Amino acid sequence: MNQTMKPLRFGHLSIWPPFVAAPIAGYTDSVYREILREFGCPYCYTEMVSAKGLALGGEATTALLEHSEHDRPLAVQLFGSDPGDMFKAVQKIHESGIGFDAVDINMGCPAKKITSQGAGGGLLKDISRAAAIVRAVKSATGLPVSVKIRTGWSDSDNAVEIALRLEAAGADMLAVHGRTVAQGYGGEADWDVISRIAESLSIPVVGNGDVVSPWQGLKRLRESGCSGIMIGKGILGHPFFFRNLHEVLQGVEPKLPDCGERFDVAIDHLERAAHRYGERRAMLELKKHLAFYFKGIKGASKLRVAMNSASSWAELVSAVRHASSWYDSQQAE
Repeated sequence: MNQTMKPLRFGHLSIWPPFVAAPIAGYTDSVYREILREFGCPYCYTEMVSAKGLALGGEATTALLEHSEHDRPLAVQLFGSDPGDMFKAVQKIHESGIGFDAVDINMGCPAKKITSQGAGGGLLKDISRAAAIVRAVKSATGLPVSVKIRTGWSDSDNAVEIALRLEAAGADMLAVHGRTVAQGYGGEADWDVISRIAESLSIPVVGNGDVVSPWQGLKRLRESGCSGIMIGKGILGHPFFFRNLHEVLQGVEPKLPDCGERFDVAIDHLERAAHRYGERRAMLELKKHLAFYFKGIKGASKLRVAMNSASSWAELVSAVRHASSWYDSQQAE
């Protein structure tokens, strides 16, 4: 498998293995990205950043750009509906001196508050504007420019045509989520459409949708003709995905996380978040993450209730540590 698989190459970048962590607003912040890196993730994106917010110099928006030097190579993902705003946002990023390895344009987000502005997935209804945005970003940077799209707004009839227009506008790589914007996260990802796009373009195409295990990802990579695979929900509460991927590629039996390891990583995540954001914000941010760490384990629903009812940082940590001790005692019996 190793011999036939090639790195994902676009611009000056060569990403191995050709698997990338999807940008997920509210989840793939700098703290979680650092954990993903430690488990072997070769490429990440920032959370979605508002081009207008950056152009106006908003502090909360600028904070989304922060990352450590360990968190590289890293793409900054921008959303916006105005080519001028996108151009200015990229200029602002370069002026800030914060280093990135690529600029990614979000043309797939299905959230109403984004699409109603004509941004995110809304751009798939106006492909001329979408192409103008790619050209504006390309003219503002020497970094490679990638675009994350869906297969269309409400159907996939024009998926290949949309992809070809974005390639012609200068996109260096396309990541395709195999759902329409209207589908949101429902139904199944359409990998046939992803394959058609991959075979029609001369730039690399990265496929995205419903990949939750390394085996599944490697099968998709082999069968779709894509140059890489993007993992979304499959990495939530599961940074172990990347360790297991490396193990599969090395031909060794993957070390699946047991309850003890899940608790250890979750507690480490809690502590890092508190250190980075302060306890109050970390408590609010981490509750949703923790639900993913413990998904599927015995007693997870009771633990979720205890975590959600925690009204302070100390209570949240205590609930997780208490559950961890209980699981340890069960394992010892």
